[in-house]
Amino acid sequence: MTTEAPGNEFQASGEAIDLRELDWLVVNDVVMGGRSSAVYGHSPSGLEFRGSLSTDNGGGFSSIRADYDRGFGDWKAFVLTVTGDGREYQFRLRENVNPDAVAWRARFRTNSRRQSVLLPREDFEAVIRGRRVETLPGITGRDLRYLGFMLTSDQPGPFSLTVHRLGCIPSAGVQ
Repeated sequence: MTTEAPGNEFQASGEAIDLRELDWLVVNDVVMGGRSSAVYGHSPSGLEFRGSLSTDNGGGFSSIRADYDRGFGDWKAFVLTVTGDGREYQFRLRENVNPDAVAWRARFRTNSRRQSVLLPREDFEAVIRGRRVETLPGITGRDLRYLGFMLTSDQPGPFSLTVHRLGCIPSAGVQ
């Protein structure tokens, strides 16, 4: 279960991933005829992902993703420190960039205050193009080298997510 903490209670947990060093790519529903739009950027506060979600033409998702060649090793959880807009977002991990391959998602809800969110390994579920895949073995032991953030919704309109910090907690334990 996802755990939320006001302020920065988890902020010191895990090895920080420098989001500024990653080469981010925006992927919106326009790849399938939708009309959502998004941009990302870096500010003193962190990685900013914002745009407008549209459900026109069967759309309803927007995302950013990046290669993480170092991989995550044997991890127990991720800790996000975020500020958002009240929407539910997904943190996603992948073994490869192929859009038809499995992604592992964990969901988290945001609010307008800075908050820390703990995403344990057990919260991640396998999906292909947004649909759950029940027949796969778990995420443990996979060579995950891509990460991203995604918004999927049937509620059109503006969105905004700031990721102040992303930390990876090794399986050795929560620090």
